[in-house]
Order: sequence, then C-alpha cells, then structure tokens
Amino acid sequence: MAEALHYKYWGKARRDNEDGAVCHLLPYHCLDVAAVGYFLLAPGSRRCKQLAHQLKVDPHWLRDFFVFCLSLHDLGKFSRAFQGLQKDLLDGLVKPNARMRYNKRHDSLGFCLWSENFRSSLAANSPERSSMQMELWIEIVTGHHGQPPLKTIGRLADYFMSEDIEAASQFIQDAMDLLLNDFDFGPLQEKTLKKRLKKVSWQLAGIAVLADWLGSNQDYFDYCNQPDPLNEYWQTKALP
Repeated sequence: MAEALHYKYWGKARRDNEDGAVCHLLPYHCLDVAAVGYFLLAPGSRRCKQLAHQLKVDPHWLRDFFVFCLSLHDLGKFSRAFQGLQKDLLDGLVKPNARMRYNKRHDSLGFCLWSENFRSSLAANSPERSSMQMELWIEIVTGHHGQPPLKTIGRLADYFMSEDIEAASQFIQDAMDLLLNDFDFGPLQEKTLKKRLKKVSWQLAGIAVLADWLGSNQDYFDYCNQPDPLNEYWQTKALP
C-alpha cells in the first residue's frame, strides 16, 4: 500500500546543533493539537457542558466534532509556499516551488483552501451531508493565532500545487475516519446551529489558541519524522 501523501509535509521544524534542521510531520502536529483539545473539552467538564448547553448539542458530540476540527487547524501548511520556508529538511518531503511566495499566513491559506475546495468536494462525495454548516467551525480553528483568517487570498494556485491539495484531501479523510467514526452529522444540517455557534465562537477560538500553544510544546510532544499510521500515533503518542 502506497504511503499517504500527507506524510511528505512538515508541520514544525527547528535547528539542531548536531543534526541540522529537524522536523515534526504535519499530520502529527495536527493530531497533537487535537489531542490537547480532547482533554480541554472533556464532556464532563464545566467548560464543555456550558458550551454544549449554549449550542444545544450533547457534550460528547461537541468534544468529538471540535477535536476533528482542531485536526484541520493547520490545513494551510500543506501549501507549497509554506513548505518552502524550510529548504533543507528530509529528502522524502515535498520540494519547494520557487515561484510560490509565502506572503499570506497559513491560517488564511487553510481557511480559503477549505472554502474553495473541500466544502464542495465533501458534499459531492457525500450528498446527504451537502447541507452541513461547517465553514464557521473551520474559521474558528484556523483563527488559532488570535484573529480570524482572511476570507480571500487570490488564486489558490499561487500557493498550492495539485499534489498539496491531494495531500490535504487525504489527511481530511483520514482524520475523519480516525476521529469521527460512527459520528452523527445531523446537528450540522440544522441552520439554527450556526446562529448559536456565532455566540460562542470566540470562546471556542480561545480553546483552539490554547490547544495549538500546548500542542506545539516540545516538552510534551516530541518531534517525529517517521511515517506511522495515524491511529497508532493518536493512541500511543498524541493522547498520552
């Protein structure tokens, strides 16, 4: 079985005096942040219960879905423009594209990638989910640097190669299989949920900021550049 494309992208990188530049693969960083959210929104916590009450959803539903959304917080890092910020990492990673300049932040790149590409493709692959209200959820988690993402960035092709979009698509599907197995998507089809979500959006965005901050801490999450199945990484490294 061919190795998934999303393992060819770095999410975090640092300089090491002995080894030069070292990296943490992007799918793993995404799961690190999701794992922090898993505990920040424990269904039995006062925080989760209050938010679920305001949204009129079950606390377990809120935790499960928001954890999935957190796993997509860095979709913009799949852009070749972002990947070009580190040019001397592992040979197995994607190669920089000299014509792609990183002049829009990855949070905005991720939101626009979802809005322009995956929102419609998700509906096409699953017609029964065509009325799901997901865009605000994605805006909340991609705004994990303390401000909402830009709604437009120009042409996606200035930042993403077709391989990058395919890698992001594979990761979304794999994250959905891992984190939303047997999930009830029904509440996302309720138009009134979006109105309620707006009222708590900044609280959820704050949780996303904290989850990203903690999920980026190397004291808790060691860098890993060896491709392992996402479910194995989730169970043996991210959650512990």
